[in-house]
Amino acid sequence: MNFQLYDHWVVHFIEVDCKSTIGRRTRFFEFATEEEFRTFVSRCNIVNMEDFEISMWNWARGSNYCNLTDQQYARLKT
Repeated sequence: MNFQLYDHWVVHFIEVDCKSTIGRRTRFFEFATEEEFRTFVSRCNIVNMEDFEISMWNWARGSNYCNLTDQQYARLKT
């Protein structure tokens, strides 16, 4: 999962190879508030929440590995 703060939080997912996008190239998720973003991230099963928090607060962007369920992964692919 890659994320960045512009005037809102933007998230997209890439494959394990860290090169290929999952699903359509334009598949982005956008969140207006930090609360919405955190709720979304909590469902993604981030591998290391501490690294996520550091990236979010220090740089307002980052990449974190997620443990997606088969159903979540399939939904991203479509």
